[in-house]
Amino acid sequence: MNYTDWLRSEFPPLRASTSTETLEYITQAKSETRKLTIPLVFLSAVALIYLMNAVLSSYGFAPFESVVYWVAFIIVFNVGSVGTDKLESVIIKRRLRALVRNNKQG
Repeated sequence: MNYTDWLRSEFPPLRASTSTETLEYITQAKSETRKLTIPLVFLSAVALIYLMNAVLSSYGFAPFESVVYWVAFIIVFNVGSVGTDKLESVIIKRRLRALVRNNKQG
């Protein structure tokens, strides 16, 4: 995601700021949210795979032995990847909003 463009569209006063200033916000937001995003991404991936295994096993598909299982695995993996990217983006955007607002007040 291009957070620089998003910041400039979300906060019009930042359009006049330098790229260095917006990059500092982005770097700070990413570093401050890293401890939250990494476990969330990992746990959501594990949860999706576990749920997929449970559902497919209940229908009689043996894990890693069926074509249906592999197709479902690829679909769940891709959907999960998009979902975790969106989740990470939402968390970083929320932190960016807080950083910019705190900077305006301070």
